[in-house]
Amino acid sequence: MKEIYTKPIFYYVLVPVLVGLWPMWLLTMGLPGAKTGYEKDAAQYQEGEKLIGQILNDLDPQRLEYANAKKTKDEFDYTTAIDQVTKFCRISSSNYRLSSSPMRKTKGGQKSQDASMTIDKIDIEGFARFLSIMHMRWSSLQCSNVMLAKIKGEKNLWKVDVRFIYYQ
Repeated sequence: MKEIYTKPIFYYVLVPVLVGLWPMWLLTMGLPGAKTGYEKDAAQYQEGEKLIGQILNDLDPQRLEYANAKKTKDEFDYTTAIDQVTKFCRISSSNYRLSSSPMRKTKGGQKSQDASMTIDKIDIEGFARFLSIMHMRWSSLQCSNVMLAKIKGEKNLWKVDVRFIYYQ
């Protein structure tokens, strides 16, 4: 069997046969398969566009309103940012405490600011909504630590300690 690899007739016959079979495979199986795959992907794309439009227009129109709003060139302020989101999430101002540190420069020259927030009573769904909106509106804001403590005697109320870092 090994001798067949050393004979030139093997290469003179095998290579032309393979080169001849490749276009036949391409015409019979390759191109029709690519065409059906393209049609399937195009149909999925059209369906996806409809779903995205439904989400943006019907289910969550605030995303479009926020994206179309004029961006201000004001400095980021924890008090303003958290006040906006807590009002939207219906968290009363007497239910949370916020403390932030001044802006500081890191070794790489990037500026960052820390803040600590304690929410006395909140359910998990409300906290997840709050955290999601904070991250969606301010992409440079990171949540570095979250501590949840269940309130005794309550079914779904928690005390939450959150630490944020904003990078400028």
